[in-house]
Amino acid sequence: MRLVIDYKKCRKAAQCTYLHPELFEADQTGAPVVLVEHPGDELRAAAEEAVELCPNGAISLIEDE
Repeated sequence: MRLVIDYKKCRKAAQCTYLHPELFEADQTGAPVVLVEHPGDELRAAAEEAVELCPNGAISLIEDE
């Protein structure tokens, strides 16, 4: 599974970087950057929460093919 951000939807609310710094950090413009593209079992719950809490629905978990 892969953690991705749709930058067209992202409004830089920073909830992901604030609540899950183990998965995201902000770049110089305040846009989130994914630190762990393929979260393992230990980070899956955090990744799922980030998807649910994103106010603009910009974060997704995509199943690997």
